[in-house]
Amino acid sequence: MTYNTSHFFWDRQQTMREAAAYIRQLQPDIICMQEAPDGAYYQADTVRKAFSYVPHHCVSGRTDHLPMMIGSRYPLQHIRTLYFKNSVNLAMIADVCMPTDTIRLFCNHLETTSVNQYRGQIQAASKPWMFRLKAGVKLILRMKENFRKRAAQADYIAEEIRRSPYPVVVCGDFNDTPASYAYHRMKGALTDGFRDAGRGYQYTFRQLKRIWRIDYIFYSDELKGLSYDSPDTPYSDHKMVVWRGCIEQK
Repeated sequence: MTYNTSHFFWDRQQTMREAAAYIRQLQPDIICMQEAPDGAYYQADTVRKAFSYVPHHCVSGRTDHLPMMIGSRYPLQHIRTLYFKNSVNLAMIADVCMPTDTIRLFCNHLETTSVNQYRGQIQAASKPWMFRLKAGVKLILRMKENFRKRAAQADYIAEEIRRSPYPVVVCGDFNDTPASYAYHRMKGALTDGFRDAGRGYQYTFRQLKRIWRIDYIFYSDELKGLSYDSPDTPYSDHKMVVWRGCIEQK
């Protein structure tokens, strides 16, 4: 499961208790969280207790980047955190050591679109039209700069994926659509879980008319998707992505 949790503080409400209970029912083997709950909203012991059914954890350490957490039923080895330059975003790499196989996991949070930062100003009906227009121009300029940052981040991760000695699972909040450079660079020859095992129309960003799929799970040919879903839960501005699969025997 991959999930941008918005720190489990959404719509001015703490949502971790309800979200953790929902996730526990799904019984995921691996949980990847971007904008994970941290000390600004929850005590560390409270977070560990909420997700104690996945006994192996790794958490990003730097406070100048957005927090990230991986929880796993299986041991995690060779953990690395990649802090992107001139950004608060990051990625984590960990080898998931299952009883008979090892998978290299890439949990990613690419550069934001900055839409939420300016959305309130652009939609503020009480403000003069010139104020809202200037906010729109600032957003366009910021989006162009962030596109360049995401492209460089995607190039960096794609090279790490290429060097993996194990089958890979690549997931996270890419902040970009399936038509984007970041999507295609990160995906490469991997399989998009939605195209493999999903069905119907699925979006993952709950704002902006609910039309954007920007959270993904990709994987190597050695893995096969059995199901892929994005439950419509109210715990964050993103929906979680839940993939169930297996390792195919060659």
